[in-house]
Amino acid sequence: MFKKFKKLIPVFIVIGFFAALALSGCATQAAKTGFLKNYSNLEPHPDIDGRHRYINPHIDAAKYSKFIVDPVAVNLSSKGKERGTDPKELSRLATFFRQKIIEELQKGYEVVQSSGPNVARVRASISDVDKTLAALNILPTTKIMGGGLGGAAAEMELVDSVTGQSIAAAIDSQKGSRLSIGAGLSEFGHAEEVMANWAKQLKKWVDQTHGKF
Repeated sequence: MFKKFKKLIPVFIVIGFFAALALSGCATQAAKTGFLKNYSNLEPHPDIDGRHRYINPHIDAAKYSKFIVDPVAVNLSSKGKERGTDPKELSRLATFFRQKIIEELQKGYEVVQSSGPNVARVRASISDVDKTLAALNILPTTKIMGGGLGGAAAEMELVDSVTGQSIAAAIDSQKGSRLSIGAGLSEFGHAEEVMANWAKQLKKWVDQTHGKF
């Protein structure tokens, strides 16, 4: 009995290693497409690999409780263009991303159509979309190793709706989660998962500026 257990120890170690990988982020640095007005002030995010951000220290972000959410643009990086993603899918994903941003911000804030005092404008652009390889996500081994993971890259900023002054900005490139099930079975499931997470993280940051955490 003990000998059999000893033989299984290396297997447990390998499983534990891959489990750790599954809990860690998988990202590459996002490209700069020119969508943002300024990239020189972006710095690596201290906790999120693949993300660079800027938060204007001279603006009180807490004063913004109303938001205009512009239609999400598509400005593909060179890598994004090489993938040859169907323009109709990119348009659909842009609409999906914008709707997720609106849905999250409406949980505590007002989404409006007109500029005004203390109204922030949300600008976002998709710079890359990597398809999910569903066939590789069916098998546990390839799924855990991340062989079929899709993802997305984007650029995003909040600006004062009147002055246009930057409140915060970020570029990010992320892969979907190795732990997700449904997202790994559709061609753009991981890209949608990443965009939905970006929307949630934006809402979380806005909450933090308002002292809700």
